[in-house]
Amino acid sequence: MVKITAVNGGFKIEGSFDFGYMGLYKDDQIEIIDSCEEVREWDLIEEEGPDAESCSDDELAEFLTGYMNALEQKIQKNIKKVNDNFLYNVFDDMYSCGNEFWEHKELVVPEFMPEEPDIDEIYRAADEHDISQAKDVEAYIREYLPLFNMDNFIKGITPEHTCLSDGYISFQCSDIYDYAVICGAYDELDVEDLSFTDWHNY
Repeated sequence: MVKITAVNGGFKIEGSFDFGYMGLYKDDQIEIIDSCEEVREWDLIEEEGPDAESCSDDELAEFLTGYMNALEQKIQKNIKKVNDNFLYNVFDDMYSCGNEFWEHKELVVPEFMPEEPDIDEIYRAADEHDISQAKDVEAYIREYLPLFNMDNFIKGITPEHTCLSDGYISFQCSDIYDYAVICGAYDELDVEDLSFTDWHNY
């Protein structure tokens, strides 16, 4: 949970925001970049918030505190969907560029490591099974890319920052394995349906 306070025409956020596999963001990692005056112009404030013209900055911050905590709860209630959307984008990048993750031993499941890794063979199962048809993306990756140590990858994700904006919340994170898989991975989640709308990696 977070506590948002109005400070010098802007917002300061303390607490934590759990974004699932993308990390647990804390204090200065959580932002509202817009000023109080800019936030007053958000569609969110017009539709759900206090009166933009008459409310104080403190009242605005109090509303945003409740809103952001409710959004975190919404993400947690739909965490499988959110995590799978993230992993879909990660895998799509890996597959598209032929990521040689096996060069980092922490990202390898040893019993599946061939003596001479061949990129075509490692990704062959993915060639034959379209991830876009998968009902469970994490299960798909574990089955069709068994060499990839999913557990270590998830443990090695480092949250960098998350930012609440009008209509979406963004995140950015990297991995601790010399950015082998994700480096400044960024996306924006629509607050209504939690869809990922602006994926960037590297």
